[in-house]
Amino acid sequence: MSNLSEYEKKRLENIKANEELLKTFDIPSLGLKRKKPAESIGNTNKRKHTPVKREIKQPTRVSARLRGKSPDKNIERENTAVEDDNRSKTIDSLDEQNHKKLLRIMERTLLPNTEPMIKTEDDVDDKAIVDQLNELKIHHDWVTVKVTPNRINGCCAIDVEGYLGFWAINEKEENEDPVVYNYRPHTRTVTDIKFDPLDPSKLLTSSYDGSIRIFDMNKAEFETLDTGSEKYPITSFDIQQDGHLIWFSTSDGEVGCVDKRTGGAPTVYQPREKKVGCIHINPVHQEMLAVGSNDRTATIWDIRNLGKGEPLYSFDHGYAVTSCYWSPKGDMLATSSYDDYIRLFQLNEQKDMQLKSAIPHNNHTGRWVTNFRARWNTNRYHGLEHQHLAIGNMNQTVDIYSGESGKEMIQLYDQDHITAIPSVAQFHPNTLKPTILTGNASGRMALYL
Repeated sequence: MSNLSEYEKKRLENIKANEELLKTFDIPSLGLKRKKPAESIGNTNKRKHTPVKREIKQPTRVSARLRGKSPDKNIERENTAVEDDNRSKTIDSLDEQNHKKLLRIMERTLLPNTEPMIKTEDDVDDKAIVDQLNELKIHHDWVTVKVTPNRINGCCAIDVEGYLGFWAINEKEENEDPVVYNYRPHTRTVTDIKFDPLDPSKLLTSSYDGSIRIFDMNKAEFETLDTGSEKYPITSFDIQQDGHLIWFSTSDGEVGCVDKRTGGAPTVYQPREKKVGCIHINPVHQEMLAVGSNDRTATIWDIRNLGKGEPLYSFDHGYAVTSCYWSPKGDMLATSSYDDYIRLFQLNEQKDMQLKSAIPHNNHTGRWVTNFRARWNTNRYHGLEHQHLAIGNMNQTVDIYSGESGKEMIQLYDQDHITAIPSVAQFHPNTLKPTILTGNASGRMALYL
């Protein structure tokens, strides 16, 4: 104590005296441990807290396969904080009563030779399409309809918990509630959904769980496409027009191909180093594959030479490319990016590509809103003459842009029905009149008809 100041000596003596005094009282102990005076006295510097060493967890985007580990089917799903004990469980069937009800609805939807034959005019212009779009309204009685348990990732309705939901739009329950049917074909986020081009009664879905499931709408039953392994975290997929070859992308920058007829181990290429979030095969030039990546590029590849050399074209973006889709005529490519632009690239007859339009659009959806994707109207009755596309908006509108001029054609909004961001917006592919389905982060949908 010789090095202590007089003040500190006096303070230490008073502490000891107080402790001796307290011992004379019969006070029950609270089980609290006090620090010894010597631990603080004589230290004039602010006490530093020793940091607790915590184990750093690998981000979910890092593939277990690339880290040399077996895929963990119970890994936390990307972009969702949902915690439950049923992650590894799927729901592939309904109870008998609902199964029969759904089949009756499907039968009315899938009757053969019922596609309308209509006369198309060669002189359909921008004004005619705008007039049609101006007629779009939300007519259903419900504000929105809960179709999936969690955030919708695409229409029909797929969500981040692995669910596939069907909304029977023209049906009502006895209590006037909407008719909705739910399956859970996947154990993780469902990333993409498409109809089989050869058989529209078959609906295919992909997931981060590494599987592609095929839903037979005639039987209301699922089958699993044999890809040889479930080790690939699938982010999107597309089907060639012959209906046989399925191409898929992964969160590790890979693009793979598998024959639906034979299944087995896919042929896998590594065109990018970072996540590929979207791929799309040109509907006219089937050898051309568009690839959108987190490396801030949209690239065009010849699938016949995918494992060799460089892409045919590479277009830089300011941030990650969240979508890249060919127009129904195959002559335009629309991309969306976190750099707040929708870009339109023109493909000419010589298969040269150049930027045609750059449309400012707030694409900063954040973590809890599904990425905006600029999707074309592929409906052959009203989507081909004047090509146009739809995309959600942070201001809760659905924006529709001309693919010919890049100008906004119309904004859709209904203040009585829309109270959340319609992050997913897609045209129905088969209706006579333009029809748009929207989905939000609560698993709710609305219909513009």
